[in-house]
Amino acid sequence: MAIFLVFRQMHGITRDQYAAAQQAVADAAGEVSSRSRAVRYLGGFFVPDGKRAICIFDAPSTTDIIAVNEQAGVPFSEVFRAIEMRPRITAYWGQAEHE
Repeated sequence: MAIFLVFRQMHGITRDQYAAAQQAVADAAGEVSSRSRAVRYLGGFFVPDGKRAICIFDAPSTTDIIAVNEQAGVPFSEVFRAIEMRPRITAYWGQAEHE
């Protein structure tokens, strides 16, 4: 399994419309997973300018991601395999590093 980012150009979409699109994609991922290959929708980001969104998936391949999004009927512009990276946290906001 790998992490994938799905970039969407969604001109004029509202937050509620994006939430409905997210649900459609999550439902499609569940259907695909129950029939054949495990695809998990992990969430996403809505850019409030009403033009863009990014969705995150865990899946075996790009082909699986494309199939899920096409089944959901939610448009996408690009799909990329990604590597999640997080910094090691040494201090919390507002806290000195050596307290």
